[in-house]
Amino acid sequence: MAIDALKQLDDRIQASVARIHQLRKENEKLTVQLAESERKLAEVNGQVKQLDTERRQHETERSDIKTRIEKILARFDELDLS
Repeated sequence: MAIDALKQLDDRIQASVARIHQLRKENEKLTVQLAESERKLAEVNGQVKQLDTERRQHETERSDIKTRIEKILARFDELDLS
């Protein structure tokens, strides 16, 4: 009986060791994937910041152009073309 119990214990220990090795490999793989995802996220965040800066610049330019056009139209309104 004791030998059967030891055999079962040995089998469980071997299964546990195999599972630990499997989990370590999976952990290494997930660590690499996480690092890659973080790198991609940082890259995308940089692109978003750049696009936001460009958007603000375009909005400023649009506002400046609108102001200039309004001034030009106001000058036309001041002219008596009749």
